[in-house]
Amino acid sequence: MPNRAIWLGEGEQVSIRDIEDSYTPQESEVLVEVLYSGINPADIKHAVLGFSNCVAGYDFAGKVIEAGRKRTDHFSPGDLVFGFSAPALNKPQQYGVHQKYHCAQHFIYHVPPTMPLPAASCLPVITHTAADALFNQLALSFSENSCPILIWGASSAVGTAAVQFAKMAGCYPILATASEKNHQALRELGATECFDYRDPNIVDNVKEALKRHSDKPLQHVLDSVVSRGQPSSTELCEAIADPGARFTSSIPATDQATEEWRVAFACRNVDVTLSLPGGVDLTYRAAPEWQANIDRATKWAIDHYGRGYVMPHVQVVKGGEKGIEAMINVAAGRASMEKFVIEHPI
Repeated sequence: MPNRAIWLGEGEQVSIRDIEDSYTPQESEVLVEVLYSGINPADIKHAVLGFSNCVAGYDFAGKVIEAGRKRTDHFSPGDLVFGFSAPALNKPQQYGVHQKYHCAQHFIYHVPPTMPLPAASCLPVITHTAADALFNQLALSFSENSCPILIWGASSAVGTAAVQFAKMAGCYPILATASEKNHQALRELGATECFDYRDPNIVDNVKEALKRHSDKPLQHVLDSVVSRGQPSSTELCEAIADPGARFTSSIPATDQATEEWRVAFACRNVDVTLSLPGGVDLTYRAAPEWQANIDRATKWAIDHYGRGYVMPHVQVVKGGEKGIEAMINVAAGRASMEKFVIEHPI
């Protein structure tokens, strides 16, 4: 089976590569012909964590070619599916998704009738990450929270998912920061009030808004972007929050952090080791109870797609060369209230 792929090399270098090997699914895997693959900043940025010299990409949607022996009860040839490939050091090439064929291992879902394939191909990473942030790192319940939450960088992909999960969970008010052009769209997703993150008075403005809507302290904060300007988003979030707040972010907080920041992660079902700069390895241990929360939130998003949960605007690019261009732009932060996906073939 000819297989053209986007390859992530060392130093965040991406290129097109022809894969000559044929893939056969193991007994717990599903061989998928990838029709669309979603683009995430991590597709390139994870190279600094040691996830390189592999086929790039995590999110996919496509058609089942063959199901392994332990998967035949749930998946059949021709089924339309989508999913997420967990990160790993020394990742075998069959587990990357920016290629024609992919062996899906852990997170595989049937595409519901209400969900277009391009949207399906970029849903899992952001729902997994946002769910881990809210329901594990911030310890929110799935309903009747009625507590304030601050979502910094709400127009990012993870931020848009977090706004919708916060609404589902009953948080109020949902205070969101983003560029002003995205405020109306965020209010439609569930944000109570939105603030321009560039406003020099943003700390006071958010605190005043909180007082208008609630007499409860701000104890839950998600920074989905972690900007490293002066001041950093880490510093601004800490200045807004009340004493005793819990903080989480999609990447490590800046060096200016004075509080404990918990890093949200999209995969809690297996151990994942990162190779940090300086030769230090960091392992995220599997946490089944956390993965159960992620699965529950993702199932809610799938079941309610189009009637309670939606993706940001999905932009489709065709082929590998345009895909690489989009990957570079997304990794550089040049995407807002939108998700880019690659239409195959590469």
